Order: sequence, then structure tokens, then C-alpha cells
Amino acid sequence: MVQQRRVTVAVVGAGAIGLAAALQLRRAGVNGVTVIDRNPSPGMGSTGRANGGVRAQFTTPINIEFSRYTIPALAALDRQSGGQVGYRPVGYLFMAGTDATADALRRACELQHSLGVDVTMVSQRRVLELAPFVRTEGILAATYCSSDGIVDPHGVTAALRSAADDAGVTWLFGAGVTGIDAGSRGATVRCGSTHVVADFVVNAAGPDARQVASLAGVDLPVTAYRRNLACTEAVAGLPERLPMCVDADTGLLIRREAGGVLIGFSDPADPPCTDDTFDPGFLVAVATRAGNRFPFLESVSVDSRKCWAGLYPETTDHHAIVDAPREAPWFVQCAGFGGHGIMHCLAAGQAVAETIRDGSCTTFDLRPLRLNRFGGVAPIMETAVL
Repeated sequence: MVQQRRVTVAVVGAGAIGLAAALQLRRAGVNGVTVIDRNPSPGMGSTGRANGGVRAQFTTPINIEFSRYTIPALAALDRQSGGQVGYRPVGYLFMAGTDATADALRRACELQHSLGVDVTMVSQRRVLELAPFVRTEGILAATYCSSDGIVDPHGVTAALRSAADDAGVTWLFGAGVTGIDAGSRGATVRCGSTHVVADFVVNAAGPDARQVASLAGVDLPVTAYRRNLACTEAVAGLPERLPMCVDADTGLLIRREAGGVLIGFSDPADPPCTDDTFDPGFLVAVATRAGNRFPFLESVSVDSRKCWAGLYPETTDHHAIVDAPREAPWFVQCAGFGGHGIMHCLAAGQAVAETIRDGSCTTFDLRPLRLNRFGGVAPIMETAVL
């Protein structure tokens, strides 16, 4: 027997983006917000497999503004939740050793600084003060932003869920979406034996967003890619406070994780993939790149019990899509964050809330995130993709 729920907004996806969208909708005064997810609890997809980095060091204004909104909001949520978010402003340190990457880093720094980010160019001496194990030979440029840092993805999930609970959000877990049927106003979201009738539907399904969009006949250009992470065994002599260290030449990044370091690398040559099991070939890719800035890794063992992978939902220009298709104005897409979902979640949620409540967003200029930007004039590319 089919059970029917009547709501104002149905949010599909209970990762950081969906949770934040639901919370911001309620904060904006929108009643009747329900989150739908196929998993039994929130944050069980890409959010729970995230690196946990939050940064404002991006290369386009919209991504910088999303970070400048979300990072302080996460810090506030951390205080309100008694430290549940786990926000630690240890900073991000970017290092460049080629003319091209150094020039790009300088241009990015100028843009970030012009938008109010507390980023600075730093010397090789300062690099060694921040990260004594770095190979500084050949560094032509380096930037550091002290308000960038680390959060606990599971803590973010719990804090957002708790805040959304307090705000009156309702939940439908263990309910995979099998159909979205447009009505005279809004749509019916079919979830097995439960049908949710909503004035608006928000697609915050992360790597599954393209499939969810297709249920309503919408072509959403978001593609999933596997991204791997690995933790080392304990490393002697690591500073207690260590920034996220990014080798801009190779794309390799590391940060402190317990007594060792966590290693990340996103290979731009990887094909699309929906498999989120760890790829052992990742360790080979890391080994060929570690010597450039992090030669100490060559003598450190990886803890095989602490290797995992998650999925990045990407667009071709590495910007999210926050927009409703003209043919379905009730269907707001909020997807394609490419691994930046946690660090942009509350800004994305605010954009969704204003779009639904007011008909447009005034806090941010969402034109770079419009759905129809592909296929015409080449969109602006985000190049600080980690």
C-alpha cells in the first residue's frame, strides 16, 4: 500500500550538501522540509569518505565566496555543537616549483586577497617553519592561509543533522528514489511504497545526482570519479600543528592524521568510475610523485587498514551546478561539487534556500553555476582541484 507524504521541499541526498540545504531552508523560514536518502543514516556516501579539508584558496570568485561563507559558518556550528565539527584552522600551504605553477599561484593569491581571504605569499624559510620535512629546493612560490584547515566529516554530518532536527527538518531514510513525476505544481518523488508530494525537489544526490535528475527527464552533466586516500604509520618528529601541504606541481597533498600523515592525490587522467573501493594503483602514483616535495614518505609505511576511496561528482569546469532547469523550475539542482561539498555546503544551502523562498539568490552571483553554461562560450575553469 502506497503511503503519501505532503511537503513543501523534498531534498534528495543526506550528505553535507543535502543536510545543509535542508537546514538553511528551515533557517530561511521555509516549512515542510524533508530529506530523502537511500542509506539508513546521513553522511554514508561521499561525505563520510572525505579528506576533511576546508579552504578558501580557490582560483575563481564563486568558489572563493562559497568557502568564505561556509568555513566561518562551520566554525560557528563547531562552537554551537561543543566541538563536534572538529574545525582546526591549521592552514593550507601551497608550493610551486615550475614557472607555470608559480605564476598561477601568484595570480590566485592576488584574487583571493582581493576577495578578503587572509592568504599570503611565504618564503622558503617560512615553508620550513610550517612543514620542516618539506623539500624546499626549487620552490618558486608558496602561499599560506591560516583560516583554511581541517574538519571531521562525520562530525560535520552529526552537527548538521542535529541542527536540522532542532530546526524541524523531517527524514525519510532507507528510501531509494525510483521516480520523479511532475505535477501541476511541483512533483511526486516515488520512494518504494512512500510517495512524497512536494512543491520543490532539491537534487543533492552527489555522485548519483545525474541518475536522480534523469528520473525527471533532466540531463545533468555531473560525472563520478574515484578518489583515493591513504594513511601512513606513525612518523617521528611531525609537528603537532601541521598545515595541509599541497605540491602544486604534482597534485600530491598530505596532512597530519593521528601520528602519521594522510595522503591524497587526484589523477586528472583517471576515467569516470562509480567504484568506491580503494585502488592499490594509487600507491604507485604516490610513490612516483612523493620525492618532489615529500621525500620522507619514501621511508614511511602505509597502514593498509587505513586506505579508502570515495567519489567526486565532477563537472567539466570543476564548478558545481546550483540551478533549476527552465522546463522544471520546481527541480533545483545542487550537485557537482567535485570533492568540495563539505567546504561549500552551507553556502550551497543558502543559495538553494534563497532560490526557493525568493525565486533568486542575492547572497551569491550564481551565474557561474547555472545549468546551461555548457555547450556555448567556454566556462571559467577552476584549476585548484585536489
